[in-house]
Parts: sequence; structure tokens; C-alpha cells
Amino acid sequence: MNIALTHEFYLVPSTIDVQHFWMGIQNRPEIVDRVDIHDDIISLYISDTLKWIPSKNPTLRGTPRGAGINYHGVTLFDEESATILGNVFSFWKHLFENSPEVLKLTGEYMTIVDQIDSGHYEKLFLNRNEVLKQFDKIVTFANILSEGSFYLFHCGI
Repeated sequence: MNIALTHEFYLVPSTIDVQHFWMGIQNRPEIVDRVDIHDDIISLYISDTLKWIPSKNPTLRGTPRGAGINYHGVTLFDEESATILGNVFSFWKHLFENSPEVLKLTGEYMTIVDQIDSGHYEKLFLNRNEVLKQFDKIVTFANILSEGSFYLFHCGI
């Protein structure tokens, strides 16, 4: 797996400027905590269920409401997102808790250019405990969001 393809989640106080905060986000002292989740988990497994979560787009004027994540961009989760965000990640965590320690998942369909019948599904091997820690952290962030004093910024790939 390519470690560079991750979705970054940053817990920040709700007093920040949502329109400009995401620019140069890695160097912001306002960041309370963060977690990165590999794109394969997001795109191949949980993406459909993320569409259920209320969210905002801080890159658009007025930070309009929507749902789900901006896959290639920035998403803002707030107090209205908290319950569903926490539930979705909690249930995925409970599902993956039942897997072996090495989480073996089916990846994308891969082919070799100009070779007939060369296709196969990539095999993903993940550390179950690391994935569980990441999901648990998002659940913790969701609980904090429910208090109304924080945002969770998602930065896509």
C-alpha cells in the first residue's frame, strides 16, 4: 500500500476561521489532535456510509451544508455531524474487531496494459489494531464534537 494516500482528520477549536484554516493546515498550532486513515479503507470500504454524515464545505462561500466527505478536498464536521459520524465509525470498528490480527481485504482491480487476461484484485494487508485505533480516534473526536466547541477538518487525498 502507498502510505502517501491518506485522509487526514484534524480536531480544532470552533473559534478558528473555517474559510482559511485548511490552507497550510499541517503547521497550525490550533490543532488539538489528528488521525490519518489510508485511502483504501476510505475509498474501497467505508465511502458509501460516509455519505450519511452531515458536513460542510469550508472552501465554498458561506460554508454550505452537505453530506459525506469531499474526497479530493476539505470537509468540515461539526456538532450536527457528531452522532452519525461517531456511529458510522463505531460500527465499522466493531465489524473489523472480528477480523484476524492481519486484516486481509480485497483492493482495486489491477491490469497490465496490453496483456489480455492480466487482471487481478489487489490484496490489502493491514494491521487490524492500527485500523481499530484510527476508527476509535474518530469516535472520540465525534464525542468531542457533540459538545459544540470543536470542528473536525477532513483533508482528502
